[in-house]
Amino acid sequence: MITIDEITIVRDGREIIYDYSEQIPAGSITVIFGANGCGKSTLLAAIAGDIAPVKGTITIDDVHPILTSPAQLAQIRAVAIQNQSYTLGFTVQQVIEMAGASVQVMQALELTDLAHRQVTALSGGETARVSIATAIAQDTPVLLLDEPLAAQDIHSRKRIIELLQKLAEGGKTIVVVAHSSESELSWADKVIKQFH
Repeated sequence: MITIDEITIVRDGREIIYDYSEQIPAGSITVIFGANGCGKSTLLAAIAGDIAPVKGTITIDDVHPILTSPAQLAQIRAVAIQNQSYTLGFTVQQVIEMAGASVQVMQALELTDLAHRQVTALSGGETARVSIATAIAQDTPVLLLDEPLAAQDIHSRKRIIELLQKLAEGGKTIVVVAHSSESELSWADKVIKQFH
C-alpha cells in the first residue's frame, strides 16, 4: 500500500501539488490520469523518492522513499521514465539483464527479436518497451511507469496492459501515468484524475 498524506510539492517556485492525500492499494493497477503539466510525473517522482514534498509524507508500506538509501529503494520500487534515452552501446538483452532475469519479460513485450540490437539504435516505442522491461526485470513489489503506452501501437499497448494485469494479479503494486488522450482505462483498478 502506498499512502500519500497531505503532500505539497513546489518546483521552480511553483506549487505543483497542494495538500494532496491518496491511498494506492497493493496488488493493483492505479492510473494517474490528466493533461500535460498537471503534475502527474511529479507525483510519480515523489512516490519514487526522487522529489521531496515541502509538506506531508509518502510511504510505501512503512518505508519513506525520500529517507531511504538508493540501494534499499531499488529493492522496493522500479521506475520506467518517459523518453528514456540510452547513450552507451549495450544490447537490449544486456540492458535488461543488468536489472534481472530477461527471457520472460522480453518474450512478453516482444523484444526477443531485438535482443542483440544496440539500445542506441531503437525506435521511440522500442526504447520505451526496453525501459518497461528493465523496470519489470528488477522484480520489485512496486512498479512506477511514466506514460508506458505513449509511443506504442495498438498491439504493443495490449501486450503491455496484459503483462501489467498479470503482475498485479501476482501481488505487485503498479502505478501508471497516462495522458488525458487515453480514453480507455477499463484495465485499471483505480483511476486518479484530480490531485491538486
